[in-house]
Amino acid sequence: MKTNISENSPKVNSLFQVVLMNVNIQLGALNIGYVLSYLTLTIDTLFDNLGITKEERTSSLSLINGILPLGCVVGVIIGYFLKRKFTNKQCIHIADLIGLSSLLAVIANTNVVIVFRFFLGVANGISSLIMPVYVKSLCPEKYYYQISMILGYGVNTGLAIGQLMGIGYIKYHGETSNWWRVVFVFPAIIFIIRSSVIYFCYNYDSPEQSLQRNDVEHAKQVIRKIYKEEYVEAQLDRYRQIAQNEQLKTQNSFLHIFQKKNLIGLQVGVISMFVQIWCGSFAVFYYSAQIFEQLSGGDLVLKTIYTICIGLFSAAAQFTTIPMLPRLGQKYILIIGSVLMGGINITIAVLSNYQSDTILFLIFVFLVLLIMVFAATLSPVCWGIVPQLNDSDGTFFTMDLRWIFQAILIFSFPYIVQGVNISGAFYIFGGIDLFYTIYCGFFILDSRGKTGAQILEMYFDKYSKFLVLPQTETNQ
Repeated sequence: MKTNISENSPKVNSLFQVVLMNVNIQLGALNIGYVLSYLTLTIDTLFDNLGITKEERTSSLSLINGILPLGCVVGVIIGYFLKRKFTNKQCIHIADLIGLSSLLAVIANTNVVIVFRFFLGVANGISSLIMPVYVKSLCPEKYYYQISMILGYGVNTGLAIGQLMGIGYIKYHGETSNWWRVVFVFPAIIFIIRSSVIYFCYNYDSPEQSLQRNDVEHAKQVIRKIYKEEYVEAQLDRYRQIAQNEQLKTQNSFLHIFQKKNLIGLQVGVISMFVQIWCGSFAVFYYSAQIFEQLSGGDLVLKTIYTICIGLFSAAAQFTTIPMLPRLGQKYILIIGSVLMGGINITIAVLSNYQSDTILFLIFVFLVLLIMVFAATLSPVCWGIVPQLNDSDGTFFTMDLRWIFQAILIFSFPYIVQGVNISGAFYIFGGIDLFYTIYCGFFILDSRGKTGAQILEMYFDKYSKFLVLPQTETNQ
């Protein structure tokens, strides 16, 4: 009989310290969310300072927005090779160091802004790969289910902070304003805080990586800081098995992720990340400035209020996932979220065919609802499900595709709108959401109350022809 996740689990010294350690590792998620939204109200003032004309703004917006996810794609690839030479902790420090270069983006030159937004993307790309792998290594299995979703919460919180920073533009806007420089500095502050806390407070290498370097004492030291003494030896044996599996994996081709035994986890991860990007929410984040320009009639204060509402409601909604998770589990949260988002997207598409002040306000209300549902469902759960069902190579492949999907959306969205107008774009998003509802019903399994090992065993039982249960490495 399968045991519940809370039974026979090794006890930790301090749950508070475990949560704090993992929150700090995933602090980079704030930047992943922040960079999605901070240009929303910044863009007019930025363009005034850069001397970009109105005729050039559409193409410049796509380039300045799109260069960052391209940097993320490169960053994930760099992170993959860094991980082969350095520990997870060292990779985080390298990402933060690269991210500090984004301070130079405050120079009022278009090419400089583009170059250092690219470097910011590289830093975020490395972080997006290393954070879930690092957390998977250090987080006790009993708490991994909830803690793995902190990454999604961080992204949503970063989105809200980026929107709130727009308040400054009510007073400080136009070509004489320096508020845009303050907004651009925020990611560097997050990088400094994360590396400082890791260095001074949680200077922990992943135990399996210490064991691979034959540093048994350091591995034991890290385990002792997390687990009570009576569980140290058992955890050390578990990490030894993980280290052996990692060593064996380095001898295999990267193409092992495409073997039948790994394809279901990879498939779930890739499709979930595609839908997370193309569900409609990211189009709102990137292009809400244009949408709210129409809603507000060009009034800066109204546009700021609309934008801040998106951020605040998004940040508040994400916390509803915490009580929902043990009751509904990942599968049903994703089904509920995709059904609601599909319906909201189609409603927005229908309303977009009509023009009146009442209709415009209704569109705003549904945009807020869309972002709230996204923040409570697809955003945190998709971030958690990828490392849960994939090894580090599968996570790398999925994360790189995620950023490619995002870059494609940013570059293509203006052309989609030109081709099928805004109504057609939201029909596309709604169709993708409803497709994902069907997909979740057939392929994602109910994992309530299960350990990592039990979740993988469930997939093995259902997809035994296609999936072989990974060894201890994936049981974390």
